[in-house]
Amino acid sequence: MAEGLLLAWSSPVSQESVAEFEKWYEEVHIPEVRAAIPSISAVERYELVDPERGPSGRFLAVYRMDDADLAKAAAALAEGVASGRIRMTTAMDVTNDPPATQWYRAHNA
Repeated sequence: MAEGLLLAWSSPVSQESVAEFEKWYEEVHIPEVRAAIPSISAVERYELVDPERGPSGRFLAVYRMDDADLAKAAAALAEGVASGRIRMTTAMDVTNDPPATQWYRAHNA
């Protein structure tokens, strides 16, 4: 079981930019985030789907971490973005449907 999770929601800026967004996310963003946070053991991506209407264009990335030191991971992510080691893309919507992140620590009963 993962000790921590980073959940990251994001959307492409338009329907026309989906392919560019997907390519950047898989080939650039995930590798750069994994380099910044070495405790990431796996990454899965999902698209939000309304069963009656279909895909929404909103995506979720689940980063599983072997370490519960979420403050350290969050600081490493912020430093990676600030330093430019984690690059962003104009294909991601940062205005109308901006990215959002949440951090979770495993809750062992």
